[in-house]
Parts: sequence; C-alpha cells; structure tokens
Amino acid sequence: MAANPKSLLDLPTHDALVRIIGNYLKAAGRGLARLEKPADPKGLHAFRVAIRRLRSLLRRYRPWLRRVAGRKLRRRLRDLTRTTNTARDADVEIDWLLSQRDLLARDERAGFNWLLRRLQGRRRRGYAPARKKLGRDFARVVRLIGNRIDDTDEPEQRPFRATFLELLEPGVTVLRGKENIHKSRIQVKRLRYLIEPLRQELAEARILVRPLKHLQGLLGELHDMQVLEEEIAQGIEEAAREKARRLHRLAVDGAVASLAREQRDRLYAEFEREWLSNRQFEPRDQIVALRAAIGPGNASGSSGV
Repeated sequence: MAANPKSLLDLPTHDALVRIIGNYLKAAGRGLARLEKPADPKGLHAFRVAIRRLRSLLRRYRPWLRRVAGRKLRRRLRDLTRTTNTARDADVEIDWLLSQRDLLARDERAGFNWLLRRLQGRRRRGYAPARKKLGRDFARVVRLIGNRIDDTDEPEQRPFRATFLELLEPGVTVLRGKENIHKSRIQVKRLRYLIEPLRQELAEARILVRPLKHLQGLLGELHDMQVLEEEIAQGIEEAAREKARRLHRLAVDGAVASLAREQRDRLYAEFEREWLSNRQFEPRDQIVALRAAIGPGNASGSSGV
C-alpha cells in the first residue's frame, strides 16, 4: 500500500507548489478533454477554473517560483482564458434565457427566439476557435512549466506553512455599492484560491472556503447579469439597424430586458441581505482560526523574497 502523501504544510515551499501546480494542470487537462464533440459547457467551466486557480497561484507565489511564474507564462495563461470567454459568456446567457422562456407571453416569443439564435451563433463561433487553439496552447503551457520547474536553481526549502502564513491576509473587504461588485469578486476569489489547497488537510480551511465560494458565486451571477444586460442593449441596437425595431423592442427590451433587470435586482438584494448586513460571516475571525490551526511558521531558510 502506498504511503499517504506528506502534508502540504510540511513540505518545502517549492515541493508544495509543484504539487499544487500539478493538480491544477491535471484538472485543466480533464476539462479540456471534455470539450471534444459535442462541446461540454461543464468541461469548459472546469478548464477555466483550473487555469484561474493556476494564474492566481503564480501571481501570489511569484517570489518563490521565480522563472516558473514569469511574465511570458502568466500571459499565456491569461490568453487561454480569453480564448474561452466568448463561448463561456454565451453558455451562461443561453442557460439564463432558456430558464425565462415560460415567463414570456406568446406574443413575446419572437424576439426571445431572435435573441436566442443570436447567442447560439455566438456560442458556436466561440467554441470553434477554442477547440482548435486550446489543445495546442495548453500543451505549450504544460511544457513551459515543466521546463522551468526542472530548471529552478536552489528551490525554496522553507516549509510551506511559513510561506502560506506570510501571504494569508487578515480578511477580505466586501465593498459596498453596485459599482464595486467586480472589485469585491476579485478580492473574494483571490482569498478563496489561496486557501483552497489546504481544504483536504484542515477543517478550518474548509469552513472558510464554503462561504467564500458562495459569495464568489453570487457576485459572479451579478456580473453575468450586467454582461447580459449589455448584450440585450446591443441586440436592440442591431435589431433597429435591421429595421426590425417594432418586433424586437417589444419582445426583447420590453420583456427579456425587464426580466434581466429584475434578476439583477434580486441578486443584489440577496448580496446586501446576506453579506453587507449580515455579520455572521467575519472572514477575519475565521482567518485567525485558520492561522491557529496551521501553527507558527518556521522562519528558517531563505524567504525567497
């Protein structure tokens, strides 16, 4: 029987980061495999999440990863995500639109169908180049990471627990106001991705990740609704140029756009109720508990900074 792998916290920093990077690359590869015909939105989501986690890791641990987290590699990871943006946004918008169909009157369906066809066309155009590019570009990223990890001089020997504690911030500030949704989402995402690798080892990490995941999802839905409202506005302008003003303004602007606004307002009300007004979730308190569970960091060895 194989021995249990050593705790991440007890590994040298370099070895722990290599293990985490390997896990993210495997997850991205599994997601990519699911994008073969027919295209699988869940596969696309899994791929994007793995790449986002990897980008966040490289950004946060750049002083310790050195060349592994160089600008060229981080730019390539960013480009992988951008390649999938069109397909991903169309998937989300189509799912939401289909969920609203039964709420529309029969005379509002024509404009609904026009918008649905528009989004389905965008999704097809998004998946086609994504499937062609992602496999090739991801393989290059894997090779580049492998070469740079193997070529690292004097890998960091300080225990990972000390490095992690150095990066663990007091908490996350959830900013008030609809104009700050994007900034809050980024803050929550970065804290969640920092802590997630420790979920299997520490209950305190799992306890903290759960509300962060929920909050990130809520803020993500709010962002998606803002994007959808912009898409509907663009569709109305296009319909007007096509001299289909009456049909589409009645059905899209008057019905679908109204549903989108209502959904956005409901999500923001939930955000205010559960997070801005509710003091039950205090990231600072839970981070203090996580730090205590990890124990004091061992400052011996090079800091890597």
